[in-house]
Amino acid sequence: MKIYISVDMEGIAGVTHGDHVKLEGSEYEKARKWMTWEANAAIKGALEAGASEVVVADSHGHMRNLVLDELHEDAVVIQGSPRPLGMMAGIDNTFAAACFIGYHSRAGDRAGVLAHSFTGQVYNLRLNGTTVGEGGFNAAIAGHFGVPLAFTAGDDTIDAEIASLLPSTKRVIVKWAINTTAAHSLTPKGAQKAIQSGIKTALTNLGDIQPFVIDRPIRLEVDLMRPLSAFSAQDIPGVEQIDDRTLAYTGADMMEINRILRLIFNVGR
Repeated sequence: MKIYISVDMEGIAGVTHGDHVKLEGSEYEKARKWMTWEANAAIKGALEAGASEVVVADSHGHMRNLVLDELHEDAVVIQGSPRPLGMMAGIDNTFAAACFIGYHSRAGDRAGVLAHSFTGQVYNLRLNGTTVGEGGFNAAIAGHFGVPLAFTAGDDTIDAEIASLLPSTKRVIVKWAINTTAAHSLTPKGAQKAIQSGIKTALTNLGDIQPFVIDRPIRLEVDLMRPLSAFSAQDIPGVEQIDDRTLAYTGADMMEINRILRLIFNVGR
């Protein structure tokens, strides 16, 4: 059984501020260790469930956050950027399941800790009319390859978001949002214990979980923060500007949708 684990940072227990998640932040070194420890807990849970191979994708920011000297020796790690599929680099149809650690709520969610969707450019993101954040979008990437999202860990707002899209996915809450920069949180050790147990349970009951497959063709709609960003990206072939801040594109599958979304981000800066 081959397991894929994508690890972000904003949803890690104890992380509440930009100082935790930015490379130059005063508490970044501390937070990247918490991130590494939660990844280790996920790896241990996967191995206990019978995983023969565990691939961990460092999926925050510049994607070079995990402290490799402290990462579980039985995992394989994907680090660095840019890379194909971004946060989901390396996913394919050979994996039995995907798991998300340190994930957070989408842009536009006023309650979520450090809520955003991929970049600060995005206010809202929809696939076939359904609002998704990074969790939903990346679950659809996995679903393209027939891989189910077995487990997520993060704050209570990403928990609610995934529950609405994928109720059979096993979820663990490691912190409860007070606002975008404050939370009630488990300790790092408490979060690790919950994650290790949760993933083991999820992977031993994989038959209950179906991949998140978006009906094709797929219509992407992106509401951007700035009208100028939408104006700049409207010349991408196939992209339609709906209003001052909203772009739309219809693609054959999630691979095409992902490429166009990245192009919108790059052109619309």
